[in-house]
Amino acid sequence: MKIIHIESGLGNQMLSYCEYLAMKKANPGDDCYIETIVYDIPECNNVICQWNGFELERIFHIDAPNIKSYFNDEVWQQVMADIRKSQFWLRNWNYPVHFTNAFRHAGLEVVNMRGDFEAPGASYKTTLSVPSYKKTFLFQYLNFLRKKHLRRKPTTPYSPELFIQSEQNIFTGQQLTFKNKGSGIEKIDKEVRETFVFPPISDERNQTAIDRIESEQSVAIHARRGDMLSFNFDCYHGGYFKRAVGYIKSVVNNPHFYIFCDPGSVEWAKQHSNVFGLDFKRDQIQFVDWNSGDDSWRDMQLMAACKHQVITRSSFGWWGAYLNPYPQKITCSPDVFTDTTHHF
Repeated sequence: MKIIHIESGLGNQMLSYCEYLAMKKANPGDDCYIETIVYDIPECNNVICQWNGFELERIFHIDAPNIKSYFNDEVWQQVMADIRKSQFWLRNWNYPVHFTNAFRHAGLEVVNMRGDFEAPGASYKTTLSVPSYKKTFLFQYLNFLRKKHLRRKPTTPYSPELFIQSEQNIFTGQQLTFKNKGSGIEKIDKEVRETFVFPPISDERNQTAIDRIESEQSVAIHARRGDMLSFNFDCYHGGYFKRAVGYIKSVVNNPHFYIFCDPGSVEWAKQHSNVFGLDFKRDQIQFVDWNSGDDSWRDMQLMAACKHQVITRSSFGWWGAYLNPYPQKITCSPDVFTDTTHHF
């Protein structure tokens, strides 16, 4: 038996589902399950945003077996009681230890391959005991220095084994490394593309946008700020967008830029054209800011329809680049280990 943990927003859910596909491919004779417990515990959303909940079934009609179905109702209630009692969300998000302990208590022996996030030296979701405004600035500055160093001295990407062959019962998932170069995603590319097929567009505004996107040299710019601003600090202060957009302008004839960003950052982006290397009076630019809530995923569909992409550190944006079928696509990211055609 193989159990794949899934959490967070749509982009991360899709990456974790790729781990499920990899496990099935590596262990064709084993039962493989997904696990989505985090979405059933409201307190988790107060610590790490789970966005619109589990979306793979609603959007892509994915009906993978859930580990919940392995247990009867009474035993499952005990599993959930054990997990809730652990309050893992307050213990450095240490779900691997507490989930596998709960499974063992219910009679399912399973090997935890995600580690112990509370062990000395472990790091996963750490909360600093400093005022929030200082924490934000500190995160931004440290990430800026780290990413600046990575640009100067590329490192070998860390990609844990994703196609594990084992006779043991395994608990894993949420490694999110299929977006890295060398991850081996090409081994399941066919299954991935057959799985992540967007539903047809039915509303006029998105249909008008995608018709235009598909008819021109469209360039999606994913300006992910919001909760990811600290991780993308150098993108806005280190010239990443200017370098990427400048390159695209030099090789793409008559590009039309489509800017996607979280709703709270639209006005900021409109007032900082210099950050993106764009001239809002001369360049062809359109903001895509109408898809929200349960329809937010439509932005990924529109991004993937663009001929080229400029993304930040965001799995949501990366999927827009990966699912782009254009043979001559240019996909830009700020890190050398991200699986895109160019890095700046």
